[in-house]
Amino acid sequence: MMLGATKLDIWRAKWAGPEAINARQHRRLTDLLAFARLHSPFYRERFADIAGPGGGFAAIPPVTKAMLMDRFDDVVTDPAVTRAGIDTFLADQGNIGRRYRGRYPVWTTSGTTGDPGVFVQDELSLMLVRAVPRRWTAPALLTPAMLARLVRNGMHGAEIAVTGGHFAGAAGIALIQRESRFLGPRIRMISPKRQLDDLVDELNAWQPAFITGYSTVLVELARAQRQRRLSISPAMIVVSGEPISTDSKRELRQVFGCVVREMYGATEAVPLAVECDRGSVHLNSDWFVLEPVDSDYRPVKLGEMSHTVLLTHLGNRVQPLIRYDLGDSVRMRADPCRCASGFPVIEVEGRQGDVLWFRGPHDRQVPIFPLALTSVVEAVPSVTRCQIVRTGELSMEVRFDLVADADRMSTWSRVRDALQRFFAGQGVPGVTIEQAVERPARNPRSGKFRHVWTERRAQ
Repeated sequence: MMLGATKLDIWRAKWAGPEAINARQHRRLTDLLAFARLHSPFYRERFADIAGPGGGFAAIPPVTKAMLMDRFDDVVTDPAVTRAGIDTFLADQGNIGRRYRGRYPVWTTSGTTGDPGVFVQDELSLMLVRAVPRRWTAPALLTPAMLARLVRNGMHGAEIAVTGGHFAGAAGIALIQRESRFLGPRIRMISPKRQLDDLVDELNAWQPAFITGYSTVLVELARAQRQRRLSISPAMIVVSGEPISTDSKRELRQVFGCVVREMYGATEAVPLAVECDRGSVHLNSDWFVLEPVDSDYRPVKLGEMSHTVLLTHLGNRVQPLIRYDLGDSVRMRADPCRCASGFPVIEVEGRQGDVLWFRGPHDRQVPIFPLALTSVVEAVPSVTRCQIVRTGELSMEVRFDLVADADRMSTWSRVRDALQRFFAGQGVPGVTIEQAVERPARNPRSGKFRHVWTERRAQ
């Protein structure tokens, strides 16, 4: 199917019933399995005992990020794409926002759920990133008030996401800035690693019509708007990257008077699910298969929170993801949404983290955002996973895992130095950074994997 026809079908599916959506999923799944069997040596091996191109899907062994990275050259379906070539491409920061071999965008994970991953996008998967969310969000903007804001703010967009690497947010925006004459000059990246006052100043100057960002940052921006330090009038805010409560979304709507939508995604598959106008988050199941499973990869009951979830991306042919362990905990809702959509409703337990508040110069309260903090640690070579625990007013402990054969002491020295520079840049010098005895682990009672929290409140 040509991309133009695919875009049209994305919109047609918005009003389709469950049977028509499932038919699309089944057709694309059958095509993907046949393609991967033919063009990917890795999947050809894994499908060896599976009968038929579209049958026995549940019998296909799940794959992990480590497996795909270890066998990268055998997984990809274009022989011109190699791990050695990709690594050379990624090593050059000047390539952020460029295409590998002039054709494929390449995005990396930060390593928050284990080893960092490298994921190559083809033209179809890139188009899905941009087109699929719009079928949920665009209709909400077709009111006189929101259209007026779009025009008044010059269609400006602001993406609040970690910069400085080939991450999906940073690299995706840089690609738009390089390739789109219309959107390129109208979209701006803003890093949550910067001080909140700097974010406020830039947003006041930029006056975005759209904002996409982490919930913890957006909630603090709402506080700044209430205090009249921030004065913006966006038409839409899209929350991504972190979980957000219903109350927090209501707060954003009230403060900014705009459309607020939650989006669930990952570097591996950005537009997995998007919130509708009735507040439910709908899985885009015409393009993605999500299987909630327990720790032994057995399906969990409908309505039950999973241990992890298996992702099959139906729109990426260059680096197929088939029954891929995404690592998130999700619940597939049994009850339909009041919006009457045929797309299933899901609930996601996302990355857990607290905003940490410190006293800065002149007794000014300085917020430190969890994703900004963990990204500092995960940017250190050899670190694969971390947890950061505040243990006192000016003291932190860091738990971290390493790649095999990495030297812990030298890595720790780089982690400590990076965090001290980060805190100093935030106007909070003198923070004591200690290496924890514990390794990163899930909470034994809740099963949640928290990334940033306070274990003992500052006195």
